[in-house]
Amino acid sequence: MAEQGAGRVKIALADDEPDLRSTMARLLGLLGHEVVYSASNGAELLQACADQHVDLVILDLDMPVMDGLTAAEELAERGIPAVLVSGHPDIEEVVLEHEPVVTRIMKPATVDKLRDAIRVALLRR
Repeated sequence: MAEQGAGRVKIALADDEPDLRSTMARLLGLLGHEVVYSASNGAELLQACADQHVDLVILDLDMPVMDGLTAAEELAERGIPAVLVSGHPDIEEVVLEHEPVVTRIMKPATVDKLRDAIRVALLRR
């Protein structure tokens, strides 16, 4: 079910692991949201977000071609909030006030973690 008051949120994903992208898309679908694009790197995500309306992005920290923080910086300039997801042990050290992301999730992502992160992202856009 979609977040109360938020309606169906249009989300773009970026993760270099196809299985993780697929799992995340299924979890977001369970929450009632629409995954409008699934990218394998930050550069691909930026192009997708230029071509269609996206309410927020969920992206991995470590990806080839362009990492999550670099992509999030450009997306923030476009007014698109970004949720950073990573299995990297230093993810908790990312200081949100100094980075272009609104919140972060430690992998593995769960429905509850995603629900909370989406709520935070939508409140801050």
